[in-house]
Amino acid sequence: MAPPNRPDGTATPDSRARTGADPRAWRRRRWVIVIVLVLLVHVLAVIGFLRMPGPLIPLDVSDTPTLEAVLLPPPKPARPPPAVPHPAPRPRPAPPQPAPKAPETPPAPPVATSEGGTTETATGPGGSGTAPAAAPTPSPPAPSGPPAQEGEKYMAPPSATMHYASFVNGVQNPDGLIRWEQDGKRYRLSIETRVLWFRFAFQSSGAMTENGLLPERYEENRRGKSEAARFDQAAGTVAFSPGTQAALPPGAQDRFSVFLQLVGRVRGNPQRYAAPGVTETFQVADTRDMQPMQVQYVGEEEIDTGRGMVRAKHFVRLQRHAGDRRRVEIWLAQSLGWMPVRLRQTEPDGTQIDLVYRSTEGQ
Repeated sequence: MAPPNRPDGTATPDSRARTGADPRAWRRRRWVIVIVLVLLVHVLAVIGFLRMPGPLIPLDVSDTPTLEAVLLPPPKPARPPPAVPHPAPRPRPAPPQPAPKAPETPPAPPVATSEGGTTETATGPGGSGTAPAAAPTPSPPAPSGPPAQEGEKYMAPPSATMHYASFVNGVQNPDGLIRWEQDGKRYRLSIETRVLWFRFAFQSSGAMTENGLLPERYEENRRGKSEAARFDQAAGTVAFSPGTQAALPPGAQDRFSVFLQLVGRVRGNPQRYAAPGVTETFQVADTRDMQPMQVQYVGEEEIDTGRGMVRAKHFVRLQRHAGDRRRVEIWLAQSLGWMPVRLRQTEPDGTQIDLVYRSTEGQ
């Protein structure tokens, strides 16, 4: 019996292809097929997901309606309930009042007479009577100056022109002059003197009241140089030459009207200065500023005028401030109507300027 035939060891290409003679190529084709299938499945899944109905991801965004937000105001707080009005307490009935008595007929008023002596009859519901005729409206009163202190009384001296011998450290100079003029309403005061070769002139003018002088202008002329102070009594200010101004106290004086103010007070009440120590206080202006000034009565002395001895009251201006070395003195004589019989000023360097009474014009 013959043995079975064995297959050849060689094979054709067709037979290798049918039997998968190349396993690596087959594996590659298999993975390609798998990958293609997987991709196909994913594509189908994505298409199905996009077509799934639902509001989350719309296919056409332009068809999506626009949402509008409207802000509403916060609700108003509830109003508190109105307070329940409490009924006002009823007033108690007033006790019955007694019947009023019939008014008594007043006596007729006395007859009033005006300053001119004329009367005018006035009638009204109260009866008839007489009353003074209507007087014209008075004009505003003039400034009356500062109120007089207890014991003070002003009496202006009559107009006079008085000559004085002038001395500087005891050496006689040309005579000085004091000219005082007043008509009861206004005044003018002029003082002239010479010291060595220099002329000094001072002028004060203003109004007069029952309480004394009210300066309106004060002027100084020294060695050809003029300065002034202007007093505005209505505005209450005083203006100085440098262009400054200050408040004007009631009754303020200038450097020389203050002495005629003192003269008028001594004339008005000499007994006020019976004992030393009486002090008068003034507010005094020069051409630069306003300062307080105190004048004290220090006693009586005899003054040699060259024509005899004259008894006079001695007044001294007190220091205006610590270290003030300028001294001003004045002697008022009753025999001269209490006008100055002597004036003396001592400068800080010791220079003394004296004016001593010589004569009065017309006497």
